[in-house]
Amino acid sequence: MKMSAEGKQFVEQVLAQAEGATLRFYGVAGCCGMNLGAEIAQAQEEDTVQTVEGINIAVDPQIVEQLTDVTIHAEEENGQLGLVLLGYEQSSC
Repeated sequence: MKMSAEGKQFVEQVLAQAEGATLRFYGVAGCCGMNLGAEIAQAQEEDTVQTVEGINIAVDPQIVEQLTDVTIHAEEENGQLGLVLLGYEQSSC
């Protein structure tokens, strides 16, 4: 997992407002397998915590492989800045 400069700046801003929390990726069971969810929350006991560009990121072990070649990025759309995962391919049926 990597992080762009834009992604780092966005995540740092969000985490500054969420005391003690981290960016957390987790698995959501779906009809076609495990899908990806993201939240600003405390790391769970079973999570793997990775440090990317100086930011701790919690990852549910069920989706670690899905994030291997992903770059955390931020882009503006319709005047709103949001998190984008470059290189993430959602599983489909």
